Amino acid sequence: MPIAMTKDEWTRIERWTKGNREDPEVVRRRDYVQYLNETSQQMTKTWPNSLENVNKRNEELRRARIEAAEQANSKFYKRYIKRKQEEQERLLHNARDTIFKNKDAPKLLLSAVIETVIQKEREEQIKFKQELQKQKEEKKKRDDEEIITKAKEWNELMELRKKRRFDANKQHQKEILDQAHEVSERNRVEYETELNMQKIDNIKADEQMEAIRQFEEDFKAAEKARIWADMTRSQQEAEQRRRGRRAREQLDERLLAVLQRSRARTAAMRRRTEQQIQAERQAVLQKISESLESGDAARERDEQRRLEAAVREKEAAAEARRQAQIRKQQQYKQQRIETRQQFLKDEEKRLRDFNTMRQWEIMNRFKNAELYEEFNEKLRQEKALKVQQYKEDILRQWREREEHEARARAELRHFYGARAEGELRAADRRLLAHADALAQEARARGRPARPILRAVDRYCKMYRLYAMPELPASLQEHFTHYAPEDRRDGLGEGNPPKVNVNNQDVEDYKRKGPANGLQTRETEVLFLL
Repeated sequence: MPIAMTKDEWTRIERWTKGNREDPEVVRRRDYVQYLNETSQQMTKTWPNSLENVNKRNEELRRARIEAAEQANSKFYKRYIKRKQEEQERLLHNARDTIFKNKDAPKLLLSAVIETVIQKEREEQIKFKQELQKQKEEKKKRDDEEIITKAKEWNELMELRKKRRFDANKQHQKEILDQAHEVSERNRVEYETELNMQKIDNIKADEQMEAIRQFEEDFKAAEKARIWADMTRSQQEAEQRRRGRRAREQLDERLLAVLQRSRARTAAMRRRTEQQIQAERQAVLQKISESLESGDAARERDEQRRLEAAVREKEAAAEARRQAQIRKQQQYKQQRIETRQQFLKDEEKRLRDFNTMRQWEIMNRFKNAELYEEFNEKLRQEKALKVQQYKEDILRQWREREEHEARARAELRHFYGARAEGELRAADRRLLAHADALAQEARARGRPARPILRAVDRYCKMYRLYAMPELPASLQEHFTHYAPEDRRDGLGEGNPPKVNVNNQDVEDYKRKGPANGLQTRETEVLFLL
C-alpha cells in the first residue's frame, strides 16, 4: 500500500534512521554469538547426557509408563466389564430358568407336550436299545477274544517267571545251606571245646571236693576219738573222785576248778579246730571260684576301671559347668545391680524434672484467672453453637429421610402393584398364546391335543383367569360398580401424605425423637469440667 508523505518528512525519517544505526562490529558479534548458540543447541541434541535429552528421555519414559498403565487399566476394565456382563447374563439365564421351572404353567405345558410325544420317542428308544445291545454283544465278543489272548500271554509270562524264580530260589537255598553247615560245624567245634573245658574243670573241682570231704571225715574221726578219750578220762577221774570224795573233801574245790579248766580248754580247742577247718574249707572254695571266674574278674576289673575313669571325667565336666554357672550367675547379678542402680538414678532425675515442671505448670495455670475464665466462656459458646448446628442438621436429615421413605414407598407400591399385575397378565397372555401354538403344532404332527388343552384349563382354574360369576340379584343393586381386584404387592393401604412436613415444629420433633441428651431447657447452663 503506497504512503503519501512530503519531502521534509521523508528527509526527517532518513536522518533519524541514519543517526541511530548500530555498529557493524556489534552486529557481527551478535550474529556470531547467535550462530554459536544455535550450533551448540544442534550439537547438544546428539548428546545422551545433555539436560534437554535427559528431560526428553524422562518425559518419554513417563509417557510410556502412563500409556502402559492406561492400557493395563483399560484392559482390566474391559475384562471386568466382560466378566460382569457374563455374570449378569448368567444370572439372568439362571433367573429365567428358575422362574420357568418354579411356575406351574410351564410344568403343565411341558408335561402335556411330553405326553404327546412319549409314544414316538419310545419306539425310537426301542430301536436304539436294540442297536446298543447288538454293539454291546460285538464289543463283548472282541473283549473276550482279547482277554483270552492276553491271558495266554500272561500265563506264559508267569510260567517263565516261576521257572526263573525257582532256579534263583534253588541257588539261594543252596548258598544258605552251605552257610548253615559251615556255621553249625563252627558252633559244634566251639561247643565241644567248651564242653571239654567244663569237664576238665568239673573233674578238678570233684577232686578238690573229694579231698575236702576226706579231710573232713579224717578230722571228724580224730575229733571223735579225742572226745571219746576225753570222756573216758573224765569218767575215770569222776569215778576216782567219787571214790575218794569222802576221804578228800578238802580237795573238792580244787578238783572242781581243775575240771572246769579242763572243760574250758577242751571247748576252746574244739572251737579253734572248727574255725581252722572252716577257714581251710573257705580257702579251698575261694581258690576254686577264683580259678573258675578269673576271666570274669579281669573283665570286671577292666570295666570297673573304665567306669571309674568315665565317672571322674563326668564329675570334672559337671564341676566345670557348675563353676561356669556360678560365674555366670555372679556376672548376671552384678549386671542386674548396676542396671537397677542406673534405673534408680534415672527415675530420681525424671521425678525431679517432673516435679519441677509440674510446679511451673501449676504456677502458670493459676497465674491468670481472668484468661482461664475467658477460655471457659469461649468453650461454652462454641459448644452451644455446635449443639444448635447439630439440632438443625438432625432436623434437616429427619425431614429428608421421611421424604425419601415416602418416595421409596410409592415406587415400591407401584413396582409390586400395578406394574407387577400388568406383567402377570402379559405373561398369562403369552403363555396362552404359546399353549395355542403347541396345540396347533400337535394337531399338525398328528398328536393328540387334549393333554395340552387340559393343562391350559387347569392353569386357568389355578390362577383364576376365567371370568368371575355375577353377583346375586339382591347384591347387584348395592354393588353396581363391582369388579374383582387382584392385589399381590404385599403392601398395606397407603396413608394420605402428611401436610406441611417441612414446617413441622421443632418441639414436635423433640417429643417424637429419642432422648439423646439434646433436649435441654433454657434455664440449664453448660459447664466445662
